[in-house]
Amino acid sequence: MFHFLHPEVLWALLALLLPIIIHLFNFKRFKKIYFSNLKFLKNLNIENKRRSKVKKWLLLLLRLLALACIIIAFSQPYIPNENNQNKGLQQNEYFTIYIDNSFSMNAETESGNALEAAKNKAIELINSYPNYSKIRIYNNNFFPFTSNLNKQQAIARVMDINPSPIPVLLSEQIKKIQINNAGNNSHLYVFSDFQKAQSDIENIKTDSTNSITFLPLSVQRSNNLLIDSCWFDKPYHQIKQSQELFIRVVNTSNQNYQKIPVKLSINDSTKSVSSFDIDRNSKKIISLKYVNHKSGIYQGMVEISDFPITYDNKFYFSYSINDKIQIVSINQNSPNKYLNKLFSGAETFEFKNHDKSSIFNENLDNYQLLILNEIQEMESGFSQTIKNYLSNGGHVLFIPSSEPDQSVNALLDEISAPQLIEIDSNKQKLSIIELNSELYQNVFKEIKTDARLPDIYKHYKLGQSKNNLVENIWRTQAGDNLLLKIKYGNGYFYQLTMQLNPEWTNLITHPIFVPTIINLTRYSSNNHSLYYTLGNKTPIRINSFEHNLSNESFHIINKKNQTDIIPDQENNFDKGTLLYTREQITKAENYLISRNDSIIYSCSFNYSRTESDPEYFTPDELKSQIKSQLLPISLNSPEKMKLSDIYNEQSNGKQYWKHFVLFCILLIVSESLLHRINLAQ
Repeated sequence: MFHFLHPEVLWALLALLLPIIIHLFNFKRFKKIYFSNLKFLKNLNIENKRRSKVKKWLLLLLRLLALACIIIAFSQPYIPNENNQNKGLQQNEYFTIYIDNSFSMNAETESGNALEAAKNKAIELINSYPNYSKIRIYNNNFFPFTSNLNKQQAIARVMDINPSPIPVLLSEQIKKIQINNAGNNSHLYVFSDFQKAQSDIENIKTDSTNSITFLPLSVQRSNNLLIDSCWFDKPYHQIKQSQELFIRVVNTSNQNYQKIPVKLSINDSTKSVSSFDIDRNSKKIISLKYVNHKSGIYQGMVEISDFPITYDNKFYFSYSINDKIQIVSINQNSPNKYLNKLFSGAETFEFKNHDKSSIFNENLDNYQLLILNEIQEMESGFSQTIKNYLSNGGHVLFIPSSEPDQSVNALLDEISAPQLIEIDSNKQKLSIIELNSELYQNVFKEIKTDARLPDIYKHYKLGQSKNNLVENIWRTQAGDNLLLKIKYGNGYFYQLTMQLNPEWTNLITHPIFVPTIINLTRYSSNNHSLYYTLGNKTPIRINSFEHNLSNESFHIINKKNQTDIIPDQENNFDKGTLLYTREQITKAENYLISRNDSIIYSCSFNYSRTESDPEYFTPDELKSQIKSQLLPISLNSPEKMKLSDIYNEQSNGKQYWKHFVLFCILLIVSESLLHRINLAQ
């Protein structure tokens, strides 16, 4: 049913009586004329009186309808929205605009850059609001408790929006906005390209106080090559070590590419250059090799050439190489002389022996490998220290005591390692070696069936493990475990079931002993993340106890882009010091972490690749999604209609005054044609 913004104008319809009255009293009257002879009428046109009356009444009706349409158009008729979200303009009217400023909004539309087009349309929408409107502007860099703005302030805020590297899910952003606008009746306008990777419409929740309008921008799909991730063939880094870096390249387009160049730089020096071919809609892993020539911090960047999407062409990573691998042996009694002999005089290792009581005075995070050598009892504080070390990514080698008490099995049970049951004194041989284990990468290709392996004179039989991630590295011909690898937290627990002395085994003099222990230290020498992703809330972990004692703030710096931020710091008993950037870093690059003007670590940040897939919802797909989820969300095209019309329609319902004006014009044209026909006749 029609409603009218200006119903008082309808009183003018009474004026339609006037032409009716005039028409009734001014009909043409026929006069009788007497002729002496009918031959004088031969040259006159005979007029049908009845037809003339019909034409005149029809002309009157057209004129009355045309006048009525004009009057009704001035009264501005409309049909209210079915959901009655808006009941006309009010002094407390409240508006919210969210502009998606993710990297995908750098794509092109028919009117240029998508983000700039969204900003222009948002300004057009703001200009259609009443002057007393309260407006809030949001983008992907969400700031809670955004203040209410007037029209001029809102336009200025929109103009300041720039592309953001932080990807956000649409449902999460709408939820944050609704929480921030709690207690207010508002209408949310969403300007976005509605990229499929981020537009999780099925997770959107609406409430009765907020109505939502989607305003999708039609972007042009672009071909894109991107570097998805990188990793090394070995998880450790050493001086004079040959490194093999793997990168995964993804082709999201329908086009094949040939001879695409790829370049690897380390500390701003080119280390490797190559090229590759890749098929359409596929992935490819590329290998790049180089050598670590010295200790210190290594900051790397791998780069490909691609256009027009360029932010995902570079991938940053970093790691550090210590002068020596730090190893500490915690001994119950005397040190193990065979371990001393193995590590003494080696340039790569720094080996220390400590008794059990001194463990609380040591910063275990400085050591890459901790050896528990024949510990007989483990107090609660000692056990907690070991578990914290494992949780932080440390590696532990456990050598059992001949007389352990129940506290040792208690620790083994807490880390889901199999418990020690009893000593088996039957002589056996080491018969099965897991050559696929990381410990033996590039060590053995195969072991001959007639190879002489170590003899085992005594070993512990073990109970059942509760951990499904146990790796059996050594076993006897009877199937008894001799060396196991158990994951706990971020670290690994290597459990021997025999002591390293001649009474238990001749392993200590066998050639397999040296590469096993040496590789065990290598795989424990680097626990830092190779890179981080912008927008991901993963903290940077600083595991040095010495740094935790200082009251000075940490700094994350990059001289190239003039970055120097102070991250939030959290001292965690289990995980060490955690640094949170809180979205202060917005540029993908390699950064340095410093304290007291000294460089401590390196960290690398990359842009999220979720924006790299150029797949977007079409308007029809959006409409289908909204309908299937039964969401009270409006959908309009900002490119096909004026946004002021969208606002007026949602404020006052569907407007029909233009339809009445058009109808009036058609009636006038019809009246004119009928009049001409009448004259011609």
